[in-house]
Amino acid sequence: MYKVLLVSVGHFFDSTAEIPSIFKRAGCTVDIFCSEKSWLKSNKFHDNWIQASEEEESFKYELADYVKKNPDKYNWILLLDEFTLKLMNNFIGDDPFLFEKLLPITKIENREVLSSKIGMSRACSRYNITTPRFINYTEDISLDDIAKNLHFPILLKEDFSFSGLGIQHCANINDFQPCLDKVLNKKNLVLQEFIEGDDIGVEALFYEGQLVSYNCATILSYMGGKFSFTTRRTYYQDAALAKELKKLGESFGISGFGSIQYIYHKGRNLFYLIETDLRSNSWMPYSKFTGKDIADGVRQIISGKIIGDFSETTPLNARTEIAIFDRDIRRCMKYKDLKGFLRWAVNYKGYWKFIPFYDTKLFNRIFTKLYKDLFKIKY
Repeated sequence: MYKVLLVSVGHFFDSTAEIPSIFKRAGCTVDIFCSEKSWLKSNKFHDNWIQASEEEESFKYELADYVKKNPDKYNWILLLDEFTLKLMNNFIGDDPFLFEKLLPITKIENREVLSSKIGMSRACSRYNITTPRFINYTEDISLDDIAKNLHFPILLKEDFSFSGLGIQHCANINDFQPCLDKVLNKKNLVLQEFIEGDDIGVEALFYEGQLVSYNCATILSYMGGKFSFTTRRTYYQDAALAKELKKLGESFGISGFGSIQYIYHKGRNLFYLIETDLRSNSWMPYSKFTGKDIADGVRQIISGKIIGDFSETTPLNARTEIAIFDRDIRRCMKYKDLKGFLRWAVNYKGYWKFIPFYDTKLFNRIFTKLYKDLFKIKY
C-alpha cells in the first residue's frame, strides 16, 4: 500500500488538521510526525503518530534522524506548513538525500522559492512567469529610486509571512515611510506593485513538476482586510489558468502541494502570480465538494498514470460555493454579521455539510476553540 508521512512542527496551524483525510480517501496508509498538541493529530484519518518535539531545534534533528533511519518506509513525505518548510530548508543544507526526501521541489536551484517572497519573485523573473514588478528594499535605496522602478500603489511584503500578515499597502510615495515604519522585519523586504484585479485562490497538487490536480476560486469573504485569510470561496475550473499552473510546476519543479494566489487583470488579460506557498492549506480537503477531489490526483500518482487534461472551464452558473465552518463563524462573531450566521442556521446552499460532524476528534477541537474565542479564554 502507498504510504505517506505528513509533517508539521507548529501546533498552532489548524490548516493541517484535515489533510490526512485526503490521503485516506486515496487509499494510503497515513503516518503523521508532529507534537502532542499539533492540529495534525486532531483527526481520525491517520494510522500512526510519530511523536515529535514542539521545540524547533529538537524537531529538525528528530525528523532528519527518523527519515535517515527509515529511508524506504514512505513513498512520499510532505511538509505541511510554512514554518516546517523554512526550518528544514535551512537545516538540510546541501544534503542530497534529505533534499530529495523532504523538499517539495525537484530542482535544487529553485529552493529559494520555499517560504521566501523575494525568492519567488526572482524565480518568476528567471522563468518569465508573469508577476508584479518588484524590487528588494535596502537601506541605501532612495524614494526617487523606488518611484523610478515601481508605479504606486505598492505592497511592502516581509520575506517570511503568511495568512496576510507582514504586508503593508502603500498608496503613494508620501505614504512610504509611515508604511515602512510598520514593517517588523526589513530583511529581504519586497516592494511590489499592487495590481488591481480579481483575487484568485488556487489549491494544486504537483508531482515531479507536473500538474496533477487543481481547484481555483474567487473570494467571497475575508477574515479581515484584503490580505487576510479567507472564509468563503466560490470554486471552478479555468483552462487558461491551468496553463499558467502547468508552466509554474514545470519551471519550479514542484512536487507536492501548492497554495497559490493570482490576480487576474481583465484589461490586460493576464494572470499575475502573487504567492506560491508550497504547502497545504485549509481549503484542500474541501476539494471533495468541487468535483475535482485532490484525492483523485493522489490516486493518479499512485497508479503512475497522470491524466493531465485541464481543458475544462466551469460555467458561471455551475460554480461551487464553499465555506470553512470555524473560520466563517469567527468572522461572523467578530463583525456581528447576522446575515452570515443565518447562512449557517438555514443550511444555505447546503452549508451544514461543511461542519465536521464526520470527524469527532476534529469537531471537538474546533468547538473548543470557538468556545474559547467567544469567551476570550486563553488557549
